[in-house]
Amino acid sequence: MSQTGVCDVCDKPASQRCGGCHRIFYCCKDHQKAGWKNHKLCCRPCEVAEDESLGRHLISTKPIKNGEIIFRERAMIHGPAQITIPVCLGCGKSINEKNNHPCPDCGWPMCSEICQKNPSHIPECRYTVQRGDKVIIKNFGVIHPIYQCVTVLRCLYQKQFLPEVWEKLEKLQSHCEERKNTPKYKNERIQVAQFIRKFFKLDQVFLEDDILRVCGIVMVNCHEVPLGDPPYIAIYETCSMLEHSCKPNCSKSFAKDGSLVLIASGNIDRGDHLSICYTDPLWGTPNRRHHLYETKFFWCSCARCSDVTEFGTYFSAMKCRKMKCAGYLLPKTFLEKTDNTKNSDWICDKCGESLSCFSVQDVLERIGNDMMELPKGETEALKKFIDANSFFLHPNHYFLTEIRLALIQVIGQGENELVDVAHEDLELKAKTAAQLLGLFGVLTPAERRLRGMVFFELHAAVSEMGRRSIEPDVMHSRLMEAKQYLVECIELLKNEPSCLPEGKILEQAKENLRSIDVILRKIHESASNPM
Repeated sequence: MSQTGVCDVCDKPASQRCGGCHRIFYCCKDHQKAGWKNHKLCCRPCEVAEDESLGRHLISTKPIKNGEIIFRERAMIHGPAQITIPVCLGCGKSINEKNNHPCPDCGWPMCSEICQKNPSHIPECRYTVQRGDKVIIKNFGVIHPIYQCVTVLRCLYQKQFLPEVWEKLEKLQSHCEERKNTPKYKNERIQVAQFIRKFFKLDQVFLEDDILRVCGIVMVNCHEVPLGDPPYIAIYETCSMLEHSCKPNCSKSFAKDGSLVLIASGNIDRGDHLSICYTDPLWGTPNRRHHLYETKFFWCSCARCSDVTEFGTYFSAMKCRKMKCAGYLLPKTFLEKTDNTKNSDWICDKCGESLSCFSVQDVLERIGNDMMELPKGETEALKKFIDANSFFLHPNHYFLTEIRLALIQVIGQGENELVDVAHEDLELKAKTAAQLLGLFGVLTPAERRLRGMVFFELHAAVSEMGRRSIEPDVMHSRLMEAKQYLVECIELLKNEPSCLPEGKILEQAKENLRSIDVILRKIHESASNPM
């Protein structure tokens, strides 16, 4: 059914929609061109909606295809993480004795004269100059507490001097009431709020509660941006309205300039809610829910958390301890108790045998401690851990998944890469990578970077097996298979910048794809022109 609206330029009845967002109408192509200069700033295939339970959130305004970029967004505020070593307040790079060039005006460590003039440095520079004494930092490479205030100061600067930006920040959730009884809130009152008012002599400008509210805005809405070393944090206006799901339909990446790139991780219909994962999707359900409560102040009850089997993957399940039973232990629900301390017993889905939640916790704690002590760079140690704990855990369990991820990256990591790897380890690498891809495809398809990396490891194993084959048909088949994995890898990582590890994998994947094509052509020519 065709819909009509009002032309965004002349206010006359119109039936032609903007192809980018499907929200704006035009009466003719000339008016569409005339209106584009202003409309392009907000042309996105989504709009803000609001309800009592979710608050502000985003819904799609048109069908969006898997892998399509939904929008790019520049940060409103960015700055160092609250806990960090000394970093340049222009580019975010770590500072040491050699590259330290203190700002001549305020004394904050910078890495160059160019960064001293970076506009992002203005707030803390201005407030430091205003206090009358420069900042002096001499110890590098260790966490410095003064950086806790920088990103908060940059937000407060907007409140005092840039009201149009502050108006957007002020709309973001701070969860101040929920935070008041937490240790972090009490720490921020002393080390951030009181420090800012006294050290920068701003007690007549900002109230303590104002600063603590900004601390909440930063904590709840910031995104870690992995473009620097160490990573920095940033707050984005629109992306802050994306809702959470442990199986989201969107994933995020970052452009070189720090812009957040939102990508569809599946086909999205018009009217669907847009979501990302606020926590680590490779954690078990209790850990994800607890982390979300601690950092975002809500208990997740999304489709994945509500399904104890996590879409049939049994990602958090343990094996039944009864002899000859092939069942798996899980609680009736992970949503039963929000304090995660008095959950119900875990029941076998085959024989009905039960195990108390405390016994489960003991087993998982022991295995978790073993994992922490495990040398992650040693192939044999990783294989032994998997073999030993497969007796207790479902094959897809998050502990085993983490170690399998480490394993496929370690195999072939030596000086000669895969050339010297034993055939059985090569097969193990390929088999494990394929297993992980099957799991991630069901559990967390939005993890495009992770899946891209695993496809790359799978291609490496399969192409090496092809290289070792003495039969041309087998070699050709293996290389064709490896080529398909590279195509998948490139598609998943196509938006990753070259400064990130995944961006480097992308460039290597493109190079390897070209090499495989050359070999395949030679095989084809040899087959067409036999001796």
